[in-house]
Amino acid sequence: MPSAPALGVVTGAFGFGLLALAIVMCIGRLGSGSPVLMIVLGGTVTAAFFSALVSFGKYVADPESQLPSIVFWLLGSLATATYPKVVTAAVPVLPGAVVVLALRWRLNILSLGDEDATALGVPPRLTRTVLLCAVALMTAGSVAVAGLVGWVGLVVPHLARLITGSDHRVQLPAAFLIGGAYLTAIDTLSRTLTASEMPLGILTAIIGAPFFVVLLARSRNRMWST
Repeated sequence: MPSAPALGVVTGAFGFGLLALAIVMCIGRLGSGSPVLMIVLGGTVTAAFFSALVSFGKYVADPESQLPSIVFWLLGSLATATYPKVVTAAVPVLPGAVVVLALRWRLNILSLGDEDATALGVPPRLTRTVLLCAVALMTAGSVAVAGLVGWVGLVVPHLARLITGSDHRVQLPAAFLIGGAYLTAIDTLSRTLTASEMPLGILTAIIGAPFFVVLLARSRNRMWST
């Protein structure tokens, strides 16, 4: 079983993840414009706020013992992976994954719009809340153990969509498998490029940023062709 400090880290990550999610949703309901735009802006503001809190934590941390650990965690790494840490991550990740996979067919209905989803018997607000809480639980377990490994959530779902299509019943299981393979490949690459293991967050950002540019170009071309 995971230790009490490890569970405390996961619980804290989950709690603050829900807090950030609640702030974003509240900001998204403030304006009268596009809800998607408001959510994006709310996410940007919330990320900047919590980034400032992390910077404050780095500022007050002991530069000899605490600060290097914080910086290394922020870059993301699997270098310190152990079986107890795997168990610690599995405690929140597995229940969240079960919920997301069980409700993946409802994502197809939600993509039709709230009115159609309600007409088909799927409550959109409740379904989104349950799914977002499950995703926050999975993210908390992963981040608490491996740190911040950015851009994976952008690259992997789009790769899964390119391979399987837009049906979430197939896309989500494919994203789970592709994500595991992608992270394993990145971890192997980080261990072989330099004498000391490179943090995963550096490589995922190097790969993810150009991938995002390609996605923007594809979206722009598709928009002009329609």
